[in-house]
Amino acid sequence: MMQRRNPTGLASRFIALLVLLALATAAQSQTIATGARHGLALQADGSVLAWGDNRLGQLGQGRTLYAETAREIPLPAKAVAVQASATNALVLDEQGNIWSWGTNRRGELGDGTRADRATPQIVFRNAAQIAINGGASSPTFVLDKDGQPWQWGPVPGGGELLAPTRSAQVPVRLVKVEPRGRTVSALDEQGVVWSWGEGVACADSPGKTGPVAMRGLPPIRDFWISYSALRAAGTPADGTPLTIVNAVDRDGNVWKWGSEASYGFMGYGPAEIRRYCPAVRTPDAADWTLPMPLVPPYIPAELVSAGVAITRVLGMNIERAVASQNSSTLGLTQDGELWHWDSQGPGTKIHREALDVVDASNYSAGDRHGTLGLVYVTRSGKVYAKGSNLFLHLAIASGEVDSVSGPQKVQLPGPAVSVHANASGSYVLLKDGRVFHWGYGTAQYKPFASLNRYAVPQAPVELDLPAPAVKLAVGERRWMALAANGDVWSTDVTAVGNEYKEPVWFQRLLVTRASGLPAAKDLVVGGAGGAILGVDGTLWNVPAQAVPYPHAETRPPVFLPFQYGGLPKVRQVAMVLGRYGEAHFALDAQGQVWFRGRESFGLSGAVDTGTTTGLDVPAPFVRPLPGKAVSVHAGGGSFCAVLEDGSAQCYGKIFNEHLGMRFTLHAPIREVSIGADGTQGGTVHFRLSGGAVWAWGHGQWGQLGAGTHAHAFDPVPLVSESGTADLDLDPGTPDAAATARPPFRVKTQLSGNLRALSLRSEVFGSAGAPAGSNVYAMAAPASGAPGVWVQLDAQGLWGPLRWPVPAVASNAQLTGEAQSLALANILRQLPGTGLEGLRVYVGYGSDAQEMMAARRFRAVLDLVADPCPENLCTPAYR
Repeated sequence: MMQRRNPTGLASRFIALLVLLALATAAQSQTIATGARHGLALQADGSVLAWGDNRLGQLGQGRTLYAETAREIPLPAKAVAVQASATNALVLDEQGNIWSWGTNRRGELGDGTRADRATPQIVFRNAAQIAINGGASSPTFVLDKDGQPWQWGPVPGGGELLAPTRSAQVPVRLVKVEPRGRTVSALDEQGVVWSWGEGVACADSPGKTGPVAMRGLPPIRDFWISYSALRAAGTPADGTPLTIVNAVDRDGNVWKWGSEASYGFMGYGPAEIRRYCPAVRTPDAADWTLPMPLVPPYIPAELVSAGVAITRVLGMNIERAVASQNSSTLGLTQDGELWHWDSQGPGTKIHREALDVVDASNYSAGDRHGTLGLVYVTRSGKVYAKGSNLFLHLAIASGEVDSVSGPQKVQLPGPAVSVHANASGSYVLLKDGRVFHWGYGTAQYKPFASLNRYAVPQAPVELDLPAPAVKLAVGERRWMALAANGDVWSTDVTAVGNEYKEPVWFQRLLVTRASGLPAAKDLVVGGAGGAILGVDGTLWNVPAQAVPYPHAETRPPVFLPFQYGGLPKVRQVAMVLGRYGEAHFALDAQGQVWFRGRESFGLSGAVDTGTTTGLDVPAPFVRPLPGKAVSVHAGGGSFCAVLEDGSAQCYGKIFNEHLGMRFTLHAPIREVSIGADGTQGGTVHFRLSGGAVWAWGHGQWGQLGAGTHAHAFDPVPLVSESGTADLDLDPGTPDAAATARPPFRVKTQLSGNLRALSLRSEVFGSAGAPAGSNVYAMAAPASGAPGVWVQLDAQGLWGPLRWPVPAVASNAQLTGEAQSLALANILRQLPGTGLEGLRVYVGYGSDAQEMMAARRFRAVLDLVADPCPENLCTPAYR
């Protein structure tokens, strides 16, 4: 009996065959990957190495970035209240002690330093109340048991108070204090509102005013500063204080006083100052100026209908919301049930967090809304925390270095075939088709089942894919994976307004082939954009947002790609996110590179970037190059083409924009990987024909992988995992001899930041070094400008350079590369503030003069100010 053939099965096998044939002729899998501050390399045996910054878990070494379940933070006393900001936590115990922990960029811990601290420590005694934890954005205020106000942290207008300081001498006992801008108001136990600072409502002068009481009002129950500034745009330049205070008296009447600016009908016309001194009573409780504390809090209808009686809503304060960077709400019932709800995104998400709670505070740590955290106190006086640990809220110190300058192995369940990185995350594709990811930049959206909507992988975890992958592409905001049957899956970074009820942010969705998309040969991602190179050489755009499934809106959405016209048959494609959007670079069979997309950073080759920046270039054109290209690579707002002669011609953000840079090394370049760190510059890795990897660019976080935490103005080789040799990804192929390389190898480890910095180093020997060398450490201005040189002595103390230069270590045996010396005291919790711009050097010789003559020294650390970079605005990076 003849068996019937399954046409669907034949089609599937035919598609799979096409894909495998395409992959056999595709470019070699990616073996190096560069993030903003870290790098990855794939070795010949399938193992993966990582180096650079690890504060966001980019190295996959198991750092504690968040806790899914609450953990106890032990304190030797019974806690009664808690407040968390985005950068730290404060707890009040029953003895009146205030404990702090977290990060400390602006003195928010109140311990007299700017050093981060994961261990709770008492910073104030005899306290009655934590009025507000302002974190790094505003002052922290507490009331002592005499009702007097104290503050620390940022000072409005500039500066910081590193330790608790009396805010004002008030002749009464206060029960509440609230800051707003440069004004502070407080309520005493008799119901009188007091104010001090600058721009005090109804004050005689806009300058600093001591505590003054607002008289002529009945006893006040609560108050709110709705606005405070010294002047507004368009107002008279006499510095009229513009501050409005709202209050409700004990009979429920609403009052306001102060000054405000009125700009006429619909905001047009000259500004007019309206002054309410003495205080005036507002018409009724429905007045739109009613302050937030007097508005009944929103409680989800689902809780009300379920019979959950919320008796206290926590965090209803604009200053606390700003300090915590969190918009979700906490509510307590009479019996201590703690509920958490949030209306961000589709629907209201509700979750019961804990039982037997007396106080709680939540926060958001990171640029992604939803990287949340929670600290709460139980009736037994114990403190618990869960969620994000980016700011050390969980009171867990990693015990690891913050960054390493040399490769270290990532533990994976199998051999890898390609490595990928975005700014702060890492991905690998294994030989068996599984994809693993780790780091803050790979956090995937998950249903709101608990406090954490983003699961931050702290060590490699498997990505949920419907089938094994044969190709992977990664960008800052999405990834795309190609299955063996030709299907392409991608993440969607936006909510979709259709009948599919569940949120789909960062979840994988199918790229439909209904529009004629052929089997895929390769994938590329840049920013939120994506593209597919078909087996027939056509190029297809994959939009950032999915669309409803055709004719079935109750099914998950899909991506609907469309073909780019005007291109010849394409061999390879690269994609980059520029300042104003994505740009594509398509390589054809003749070695020409075609440009299409948004012009920025001179990527298109236009000479006058001032007139072309931001322009959309819908019609592809050939980008001028000094020779035929054999491969194209892009990232970090930049683009490189590897040419036939083995050099790399690069343009864009970190390569002098349209002027470009040419890289010619001692061996032909085969692969280029580019990463950029916001305004801090970029890093480039080159894989050469023999398997060696060299690096160029910024390296203050160890991202070069060359053993140092310093920039490289000329290409330098990466060190091996042991540090005793150069990294070689293809040991079976001979490497060409390098004509120029550093005088010796070194591996450094960095902990902390410019507020409390520690640097350890291992220095390796070199041929020609004298027996019994002295080791020296010095620092000088990194820019080469005239400045003071300083040196380190054997006691670990830095001081002005003197002659003879004191040695850090003596009689070191460093005559061969297998010999090494560990230097643990180069920097030991050094307060580096004010030392920005210095470059630290290490070297060795019979004496300092011989060392300098032999040029046997090299830079190991650049002390660089570290502002919050683009796309990495997280506490850990500040």
